[in-house]
Amino acid sequence: MSDPKDHHYLAQFYLAKWVGPDGLVCRYSRPHGDRVVRKRVSPRGTGFEEHLYSMRTPEAPPDAGMEQTFMSRLDSEAATALEQLEDGLPDSKWDPRLRSAWSRFVWAQSIRTPGEIAQLKSSVKEAWSAAIPELQQRYAELRPEGAPESVEEYFANLDPYDVDRFALGVARKSMDHSRIGQVLNNMRWRVIDFASCGIPLLTSDRPVWMTATFVEPDTFLLMPIGPTRLFVAAPQVSTLTRIAAQDRRKHAKNLNKLTVQHAVKFVFGSDDRDLAFVQKHFASRRHATHMERLAALRGHRIVANDSPAKKA
Repeated sequence: MSDPKDHHYLAQFYLAKWVGPDGLVCRYSRPHGDRVVRKRVSPRGTGFEEHLYSMRTPEAPPDAGMEQTFMSRLDSEAATALEQLEDGLPDSKWDPRLRSAWSRFVWAQSIRTPGEIAQLKSSVKEAWSAAIPELQQRYAELRPEGAPESVEEYFANLDPYDVDRFALGVARKSMDHSRIGQVLNNMRWRVIDFASCGIPLLTSDRPVWMTATFVEPDTFLLMPIGPTRLFVAAPQVSTLTRIAAQDRRKHAKNLNKLTVQHAVKFVFGSDDRDLAFVQKHFASRRHATHMERLAALRGHRIVANDSPAKKA
């Protein structure tokens, strides 16, 4: 079987929760300028980028090993975990493996996007370049016979294959971060039902919303898991109770506004009713991503032109 080239950063099983009777979702985007357009597409036909998790190789097709192994397993296990969430399984009844799978999936959503992968690759290359002066003397002392004369030439020969390999290795470890996973596993989980409020929830290419850190007293994490359901995680029962007690109709409006404001490229819904709403709020409050904030902290170039981290 040939290597897959379409790598989904929005899992097909996840987007499938928004399909209508036609088996399609409504995708809102701005392909040209600021005007939002809508199009009905299949979950398989959107939310992907060609060879997003592939490593370029010098004389062969891109290596899609990460997509075929890690990403495929991540989504497959999370799909099973989502079924248990929808069935209302109590926290105490979860299989630890599936609970970890859902935590991993939710956290990975903030790292697996094209923008984050591009930023990570750029930061890795920049960090290597900055280290060249310090490495030159040591390289000269240890240079094997036949190796490039300078460390600059050595790194030039490594690029882009080794940059990809290193950056994707970091991405994989970041998505499967054991400490963050344990924090999420230990939180209280709840699925809030919005079926009766009459306002379907939207989702986007950045579907997870969380507090700035996981150490605040009122920490929480939100993720729509369908037009009528919201996944909520928090360490305190009081936080879950407060969120669940909000007026459903008002809460749905606020959630949709937040979803659309922080979208990067796509917003998704189950029907075509939200064009004016999406047009008004699309990407109007874009916040810096994890990798962008880390790059800014280390003085690296910010890849995305619209990133708030460039203004920090």
